[in-house]
Amino acid sequence: MLRFLAAALVCATSLYGSETEETVRKSAPVSAATHLRLNAEFGEINLQPGTSRSVDVEVHFRGDPASRREFDRMLHDFSLKVEQQGSEVSVNATFIHGWEPLLSFIFDNPFSSRHPICHNWRCLVYSSWLEETEFRITVPQQFDANVTTSGGSIFVGRLKGEVIARTSGGWLRFDRTEGPVNGSTSGGGITLTGTRGRVVIHTSGGPIRISDADGDVDASTSGGPIAVDGVSGRVKVHTSGGSIDARDITGAIDASTSGGWVTATLRAQPQQECRIYTAGGSISVSLSKDAHVNLDASTSGGIVSTDFPVPYTGDRHQTELRAPLNGGGPLLYLHTSGGWINVRRTG
Repeated sequence: MLRFLAAALVCATSLYGSETEETVRKSAPVSAATHLRLNAEFGEINLQPGTSRSVDVEVHFRGDPASRREFDRMLHDFSLKVEQQGSEVSVNATFIHGWEPLLSFIFDNPFSSRHPICHNWRCLVYSSWLEETEFRITVPQQFDANVTTSGGSIFVGRLKGEVIARTSGGWLRFDRTEGPVNGSTSGGGITLTGTRGRVVIHTSGGPIRISDADGDVDASTSGGPIAVDGVSGRVKVHTSGGSIDARDITGAIDASTSGGWVTATLRAQPQQECRIYTAGGSISVSLSKDAHVNLDASTSGGIVSTDFPVPYTGDRHQTELRAPLNGGGPLLYLHTSGGWINVRRTG
């Protein structure tokens, strides 16, 4: 009998402890609307163009609740509204009753290993077992979007409109967008691939990687490396702690780091002033052999060298070098507080 009861308890635990998934769907037809606004209290966001003149929203939940009844209670507590007002389609998603004070949540779930969903000193009771919440949204391709989440990553792909994306904790990913991009995250990395339009991005802690971007780029991180490969436009990048690797840059560059090396390859003749600074690391700059710039390079703890022909100074390896290259042109300012500087000819 005891063996039978033990087996029954195991079966019950397996049944009610099993992973459960469900999707909530809502849609709104688009008439004169050209803009999407979403402000989510939780969850990841995946935004892509659809094939119809409508805004379609799917909210996918996945978790390991104690019972199916608990999962259904979460679904009934969840409110999703998709409404059009003038030129804007708004998506409002919230849990109505599923919040409790932060301290109460901690006492009720002392051994929970999952990251709780909390804000304004309240925590979502379901987050003790809820593993994933994802907003999967499709809009007309020619659509502006302003999306925000209090916790989760954001992916935006192939839209032809202005994109504003903000998260309090998660990665930002932009793929083949055509329009201005403005993105920020309080904790996570940022990647952009194949974008067309001006880009302004910031992360409070994480790496940034940009490739194949057509337009000006302004990118900054409070802690992490920055990699830029293939930008047709002006590049302004800053990191408070990390290296900068900028390759295949067509426009001017303004790069600075509080601690790390900087590598830059300018494939075209600079039309504007270029500036590179690091508080602790080396600088390597590659220019086309016909580039015309006024070089102003200095280091507080290393040497400056170049294979461009410069007026003879008696020392090809020195801590400062100020000279016109190929007759001079826009300023190329390079400075490091501790490291070497090398200016190379390519092509």
